[in-house]
Order: sequence, then C-alpha cells, then structure tokens
Amino acid sequence: MSSPHRRDFLKTSAAAAAAAVLGSSVKAKEGEKASDNIHFALIGAGSQGSHIAGRLLQAPNTKLTAVCEIFPPSVENLKKNPNVKGAAEAHYYEDWNELLTKEKDLQAVVIALPEHTHKDAAVAALKAGKHVFCEKPMAYSLEQGREMLAAAKESGKTLQIGQQRRSSPLYYLAYKLLQKDNKIGEILRVDAFWDRAQDWKRPVPDVKKDFTPWGFPTTDHLVNWRLYRKYGHGLMTENGTHQMDASGWLLGNKKPLYVCGMGAIRYKDKRETHDIASAEYLYEGDTVVRFTQDFHQNLNFGWEYGELFLGSDAALRVTEEQHIVFYPKRKDNKGYREGTEIKVSDLGTIEFPGATYTADDLAKVTDFRTFSYENEMRIFAHCVRNGGQPTCTGQIGFNSIVPTILGTEAQFGKKYVDFDAKMWV
Repeated sequence: MSSPHRRDFLKTSAAAAAAAVLGSSVKAKEGEKASDNIHFALIGAGSQGSHIAGRLLQAPNTKLTAVCEIFPPSVENLKKNPNVKGAAEAHYYEDWNELLTKEKDLQAVVIALPEHTHKDAAVAALKAGKHVFCEKPMAYSLEQGREMLAAAKESGKTLQIGQQRRSSPLYYLAYKLLQKDNKIGEILRVDAFWDRAQDWKRPVPDVKKDFTPWGFPTTDHLVNWRLYRKYGHGLMTENGTHQMDASGWLLGNKKPLYVCGMGAIRYKDKRETHDIASAEYLYEGDTVVRFTQDFHQNLNFGWEYGELFLGSDAALRVTEEQHIVFYPKRKDNKGYREGTEIKVSDLGTIEFPGATYTADDLAKVTDFRTFSYENEMRIFAHCVRNGGQPTCTGQIGFNSIVPTILGTEAQFGKKYVDFDAKMWV
C-alpha cells in the first residue's frame, strides 16, 4: 500500500473511533459508584490544561473538583468547555498551596503550567500526598527535575510526565520494527523534524489585572511565556523533548555523547527564544540525531512533523504520530522511493497498564494521536486507583529533558556541549 497523504485520514471520525476503542477495552470495575470517583485538580487551565483534563474525564469514574488559574479568560473558557465536565461547578483558586490545603478529597493533580513552575507545583502536590500528572517538559532545569524525583520517591505517589508517544501503540510498533525485527539494518542517522507555518505568539487581551505577584511583569509575559527564556527554553524543550525522547527510545535507549546547535530569531518583536532551531547530536554507536524546527513553513516531505530513521538497508518514517512508512533501499540508488505504510494492527496485541488492546481494537483507530492522549490519561487514572508504573515515569521524563536542555545550551551558547554519565537517572 502506498504511503498516504498527511491529511487523508478521516479527521471527523478520529476522536469518536479512538473513544470507541477505549470504551470497548476499558470499563469501570464492577460495583464502582460515583462516590468511588478519582477527584482531581487542574493547575493551569489554559488550552493544554483544558485538553488533558477533558481526556482524563473520559476515564471511568473521574471528577474535576478544583482548578487553580490566575488568568480570567482561561477560567471563563474552561467553564464553558463542553469537554471538561464539571468545570463550572469546580472550586477555583489562584494559589495551588491554598487549593491543596482546602480540598480534602483530592487524590490527584494535573499540572499544565509554564515550564519554569512545574517543579514548585509538582513538589507541593506530591508533599501533600497527591498523585501528579505533569505536562512536558518535566522541569526547567535538571536540578528542578531531581527535586521532583526526590519528592515522588518520598511520597510514594505516581509522577507521570505528559509525553503521549510513550502511550501510543504506533511507537511500540516502530520500536519492534527497528530493534527487534532489524527492519532497516543498522540505524545511521535520525532526522526529527517539526515544521509548522504558525507562530506561538498569541494576541494579548485587555485584562485589568496585575500579574506581577506571580512573576509576570506584563500580561504579554503570561500569555506568551514561551517566547521568554525566563519561563522556558523554546522550541528545543517544548517540542524537542517529545522527539528526542522518541529518538533515543527507538534507537534502543541509547544516549547522546555531545551536541552542537544553532538558532535564529526572524520575528523582530523582542522575543527571546528561537523561531528557527537546530541541534545535532552524536549518540552512542556513532548514530547522528538531528532535531530541527521552525515557524515559517511546513513543507518537509509533505509532512508537518515526524521522525525519520535512516538505516544501512532501508528507512522508516513515523509521521505526525499517525503513520509508519517503510522505504526499501534501491539497488541502483537512484530516483524516488515509494513508501509503504505499515499498519499498527500488525503489532498484534499490546498491553498498557490496566488495559490490553488487540489487533482488532487497533485496526479501528483512525487517529493515533488522539488515542495516545486518551490512553496516557487513562493510564494515569489506573495508576492513581491501582498503583503501578505509568508508561512515562518521572525517570523517563527526566532523561528526556537532559538532551533538550543541553541542546538549548549549545544553541544559545554557539558551542559543543558534552554529556556526562552522571546527568542521567
């Protein structure tokens, strides 16, 4: 079968199909009542927070009890969001410590804040005895990440990081093809690209509120925090964390030895983070891994983002968290090579914490990105209720920020940066 165009799958039915699969495979335990709900709080009710809260609410017997948010438009949008059941009735706070003190029935907290605040919110929640789901990147610095790991260990609670590729059958199939089946031979190079013709910068509404008590000197700094280095590192950590984690994982859990990088700021609007960025790593086994992203075009081989694995015998491309395309090696080494899609249902049966998906289940999914978001939140709910390890543990989340934080250092410092074995956990 020829590789499909990036938009050919049925977007209109994608979410419904994924939900149908989840519904057929994951059910509330017999005898469970509404009183058995997992009560959770959302800390950070922007677009991503609203999105993942809605996904968690699709898991059986979950209830949004409280919300911490300082930006009034985000509060109003959440209350009107039809996908976030119970948002209008939830208790609202502007201080997560007050929330954690007053909300006695909470079992879990979902954190979707600016990057630099992940550690403080997560550690506070863990010390309060709550399970934590924290959006990626795990932390602003390696020191902060280690504090989160220590707090999770001391509390004995779940710390799950929001890297949905770790909950996607698509990437487990890619791992099998590359590492177990040796589908493309020795992996020589990985190109992780993420190109979009859309900037991060958002319009700033006229909000009559002083945000300096929370460390934001202007409303723009709050709304567009990704553009300022005080709050985040930009493209390398915000998006590169996903792809560098996937690259190292699919290389057989290899680690980088050193990195060089570069970046550019073409938007002349006083932003501090790059809108074009690149980092090139040498991994164990002399494999070169390159991450590139920009906000100016999305024409990379017809796909917006993905990971291309180039081997000694063939190539494999994972595209937009939706498809796996295999490219055989041409003997004459000339001309375009037509790719063949490999179906995720070919994986057979795959087990995740609390659920097993058969080939028939996987064959019904038309949007694996939606599926992976739903699956990671269902996994979190399962771990809160039953214990066990999520698919993206705090350790995985920490090891995924090591290459991206050092990659950012290389980009802004215009230098090579070496990795030390002591950096990893």
